Amino acid sequence: MALKKAEERDKQMLELLKGWKALEEHTIKICSKISKKTKNPIIKTLIIAIKNDSAKHRSILQLINDSMTKKAFILAPDDLVGISTLLDKHIDIEHKSITTATKAIDISRDAVVKQLLRLILEDEKKHVKLIEQMNELRFRVTARVT
Repeated sequence: MALKKAEERDKQMLELLKGWKALEEHTIKICSKISKKTKNPIIKTLIIAIKNDSAKHRSILQLINDSMTKKAFILAPDDLVGISTLLDKHIDIEHKSITTATKAIDISRDAVVKQLLRLILEDEKKHVKLIEQMNELRFRVTARVT
């Protein structure tokens, strides 16, 4: 019974992922059209940013789909050991970017510029969070193996 419920949940999840991926692909197409039609650099830049985010989302959704239908994720200590120092350096860089963005927001008096800088700042914060999560995985995986 539990196996049947798990299979049904997986089936529902795969359907959701398929629909969501289609939405991201549609967003990419619409953004491409908007980008070609507009001459305003602010609109063009923001639309390209949305398009890039949608492409990233599509890739992540495909990875999740593949992990459910082809081969499950495997994360070994060796996968993280080789990049551990680089992850630490990257966190430092992201923190410097956050500090820089915060200063730039404080200095700017233009509302549009402030909003654009806030968008970047939020991305930088997400980057730190993602890298910290990878570091946590490194320690969890290493702790399990040792």
